[in-house]
Amino acid sequence: MVVRAPLRVALGGGGTDLPAYYREHGGLVVSTAIDKYIQIVVATPFQRSSDPDYRLKHLEWEEAERPLEVRHPILREALVHHWRGGPIELASVSDVLPGTGLGSSGAYSVAAVAALSDEMPSPGELAEAACHLEIDVLGRSIGKQDAYAAAFGGLRAYSFRPDDSVEARELAVSDEVRRALREDFLLFFTGQERSASDILGAGQVEHVLHSLKELALEMCDVLQKGALDRMSELMDAHWEVTRERAPGTVTPEMDELRERARRRGSCGVISLGAGGGGFLLVYSPEPERIRAAMEGAPELRFGLDERGCVRL
Repeated sequence: MVVRAPLRVALGGGGTDLPAYYREHGGLVVSTAIDKYIQIVVATPFQRSSDPDYRLKHLEWEEAERPLEVRHPILREALVHHWRGGPIELASVSDVLPGTGLGSSGAYSVAAVAALSDEMPSPGELAEAACHLEIDVLGRSIGKQDAYAAAFGGLRAYSFRPDDSVEARELAVSDEVRRALREDFLLFFTGQERSASDILGAGQVEHVLHSLKELALEMCDVLQKGALDRMSELMDAHWEVTRERAPGTVTPEMDELRERARRRGSCGVISLGAGGGGFLLVYSPEPERIRAAMEGAPELRFGLDERGCVRL
C-alpha cells in the first residue's frame, strides 16, 4: 500500500493554531496544499524466523523487534497507537527536506496514521490523530494547521475553536486566483533549516498572534474577491508582524533575499512556517523578473493539491 500526504503553503494566521492560543481566543489559518508530498509504502512481507519484525526506511535504516524500540518518534508512536498487524516493512520519502516551513512534520504524521490504520480515517479524524501523536504524545510545541492541510488538501481556511473543534472551510476562488497561486507565487529556499517546535516553544507574543489572525481573515477576503492587488499590503504587514513573533523568526539572510525580490518589483514576500529559515513565498505578476533577482536561491516550483491524504 502507498499513502501520499501533501505539504502546504501557509498564507496567513500561522501561530494561532497553537493550543495555548486558540483555546482562549480561537485561531484562523489560511493555507493551500501543494503537489509536493510525503509518501509512505507499507508491506507485510514473508517472515523468516531470523528477520526483525519491524524494518523501516526513512532518513536512515532501522530494524526493531517491538514498536517501542523504534527510534523515529513519529513512526514509533504511530505503530504503537495505530498498527494492529504483524511484522511490517515501511519506507518513507519526502519531496522536500524537513524543517523548511512547508509542514513536512504534520504531513508525515498524517501519512503514517493513514498507512498504519486498519481503515482510512476521514480527513478530520486523520488530522486529529496526527495532532494527538505530535502534540499530546510527543509533547511538541507546534500548531495543528499542518496536519489539517495534509489531511484535507485544497485551499482552505481552518478555524481552530476554543473547544478544540476545527472547521476546514474550502475557499471559493476564481480560476484566475488558482492560476496566480500556481504561476505568480514563487517559493525560494533560504538555505537554512530549523525546528518549528524550537522556535514556537520560545514563547509567543499574544498581540502578535491577534494581528496574524486578523491578517488571515483579510487574506480570505482578498482571495475570494480576487483582489490580488491587495496582496502587497497584506504580505508586507505579515512580514513585519512575523518579525515580532519570537526571537529568530526573521534572519538577516531572509531580509536580504526579500530586498532583492522587492527591488525587482515583487508585490509581497512572506516567510513560511515558524520562520528562522526555510522557504520564502514571493508574489509577483512578473515571475521571471523575480527569478532573475533571486539567482542563487533555489526555487521549488509547485502546483496545487486538491485531494489531501490518499491511499493510492
